Amino acid sequence: MAHGSVAPAALAGEDLDEFLGFRGAMGSVQWDAPPITKGRRFAALQAAEADGQGKVEANGFGWDDIDRGPPDDDVSWREFDATCEGADEAVSQRGAAGRKLTKAQREKLRDEEQLREARESIRKRGWTENEVKWRSWLARRGHDVMVNDWNLYKHVDGECTPPSRDPFWLNANEKPLPDYEAGNDGPDEDPEPILTNIMGEEIKPKYPPPRIKELKPLWVDVDGDALRQDGLGHKTENFYWRQTTSMVYLEVKVPEGTSARDLRVVMRPTHLTVSIGSESPLLDEELYMRIYVGSNADDNSSVWELQDKRCLVFHLVKWHRLEAGNVRDASRTWWRQCFVNEEPFEASVPPNPYYETRREK
Repeated sequence: MAHGSVAPAALAGEDLDEFLGFRGAMGSVQWDAPPITKGRRFAALQAAEADGQGKVEANGFGWDDIDRGPPDDDVSWREFDATCEGADEAVSQRGAAGRKLTKAQREKLRDEEQLREARESIRKRGWTENEVKWRSWLARRGHDVMVNDWNLYKHVDGECTPPSRDPFWLNANEKPLPDYEAGNDGPDEDPEPILTNIMGEEIKPKYPPPRIKELKPLWVDVDGDALRQDGLGHKTENFYWRQTTSMVYLEVKVPEGTSARDLRVVMRPTHLTVSIGSESPLLDEELYMRIYVGSNADDNSSVWELQDKRCLVFHLVKWHRLEAGNVRDASRTWWRQCFVNEEPFEASVPPNPYYETRREK
């Protein structure tokens, strides 16, 4: 009898004749074969033979006396289990309706099986939902980013609290951190904490932050009265100039943030013009004396430059100078004023400090 089957009711009378007629002749039955040497029936027959009776009443036995085979944990059932597993797999490959599954359906079944295994593994480990989310994120993209409690919100969607026992959890702090991104920093707010690695060492930026240069007001260290008294130059609100025996240095104030490309500078021997784009000129003045404009190939030509995007500096070469050989005395090179419309110096001859500037280059 098959393993695990239910014993049918006993056949007798017409039912037995019908069964034999349906099954046909029973000539193939080996009546001379030795009986099964196991079970209660065999034990009863042996006991009857030992007592000399020779036979046993048929009414003393029933279906419960039939041997049902080895127990369930016997190794002999493994072959049948493998056959059943193969049949189940075939059924899963073909589906409930007997049709062969597509590749997408097989992948879906495989994913469902993996999901069930993962849930069972999580259940056995006792992980909470947050721990599962944290470890899942680490497996996907935690290998290429430095995570701490201040930038965690940038990488994880929703609430995700990493376990404190996890070595990847850096700088664990129970104190709630302020929202530095909101721009609501107050005078009593704690400063932004220092970033540290897993060893507690401070994480410094790869490159130092740009140095903020604080600029002083223009010409704050220039003594305009002394400069005018010595006959060397003049300082006003919009420009400042000084001179030597061969050069005139003129600085003109321009709007902060001005680019050199925006400036339009025109230098002529007796005129200077400075403007920004198509706006009205910032400077449009006639010079008191001639200058040597020169060319790009000339080392002694007059040039200009933009400093700190707020000051335009002219390096003007005097036309009358001793180096050019067109004057015999340094007094002939002295400028009483820079522009024609400017108020000249009170002195009519160069003061002594002017001659000392000859040594300046």
